[in-house]
Amino acid sequence: MTHNPWPDNGGPYRFVDNMHTPWVPSPLPHSSSKFDGMPHNPHPVHEETERERKARLKRAMSLDSQRRKRKCCKFWKSFKDLFNDDDDDEVNTSEYSGPPTPPLVPPHRWKAYGYWARPTLNGVQVHNATPRVTPPISLDPDYVWDSLRGPHQSPHPENWPARVKHPALPPRPQEWSSPQPGQPLPFPWEVQLNPFLQHRYIGKTLITFDIGREPSGIIYTEAEPATIPMDDSDRAQPASWPFLTHMHIIGVADDPAPKFPWPIMVYNARGITCGDVFSAISTNFQQHVTAAEYDSWSGRRREMAARAYHTRVRTSNTFNPHDIPGDDDGLRRIDYMGDKIMFRGLEASPRKDGTWLMFVGPP
Repeated sequence: MTHNPWPDNGGPYRFVDNMHTPWVPSPLPHSSSKFDGMPHNPHPVHEETERERKARLKRAMSLDSQRRKRKCCKFWKSFKDLFNDDDDDEVNTSEYSGPPTPPLVPPHRWKAYGYWARPTLNGVQVHNATPRVTPPISLDPDYVWDSLRGPHQSPHPENWPARVKHPALPPRPQEWSSPQPGQPLPFPWEVQLNPFLQHRYIGKTLITFDIGREPSGIIYTEAEPATIPMDDSDRAQPASWPFLTHMHIIGVADDPAPKFPWPIMVYNARGITCGDVFSAISTNFQQHVTAAEYDSWSGRRREMAARAYHTRVRTSNTFNPHDIPGDDDGLRRIDYMGDKIMFRGLEASPRKDGTWLMFVGPP
């Protein structure tokens, strides 16, 4: 089987070839998890066979039977509770299903938002998610297309009229609506994180992100040993479904310190994107450490930071081997992390107070 270096929710992204051909979404990536036990039919749309119809009806009957069984059990439990007052304090763990699970947004829908937010037309990637300053007006598609290139073919993405609608352009996915001012935010356990941000307990993450470096150095993990930078369309994907306007990352998992000294606030009134999260994390850990902060560290922490510092200032940038910080770079917050500098995702904080925890690991 051919190795696919791209995540299901990420690059590469197709270009818009012209303004006269309607946009057609890319085919969905093949996933063995969707196999339902029926023989594979190579045609994407086909008439339901008799065998498929019987299998569908059987599944429907099974689900209906389970629903009736649960309803019956619930009725008898309520009936018995009328006569069993002594059992009020007992907890029926068999019926506990944990916190509510948000609807699952499939990977291709996250990518669809990236297509809409950062499309490439006439070879120029434009910002389409930026709110329009002026009211929408009727524009000549050919004029807009040509305006993206200068006399010497220089790119001019600033000429793009953001959020313009046209059959040749990727549509905005309906799953994400713009946040309204003053609208209550969902709790972290009520949202679904973008796959790029989801914590993975084992195995590789979708991206390789050194939190002490610029986000421009993020690459796709599965593409290794090739070095393929993360596409700007992927950075423009929503950080969550539904949109959040605030994300407060209060600490790093497994940090022995009683309190993480530099909590991170991610904010975007239009809805936080993956790029917003990466930038906030990177900016936070690139800050220099103050003398007071250094004095508050334990001896072990200082030794660990010193080793990390001497390694970092002699290590080149991912895409520029000549970009080496040097011995006079100064101690930064990333050195506090020791060798735990690689992003492994986010999770809702166990405090249940609307905050988040970040997970990191060694290279």
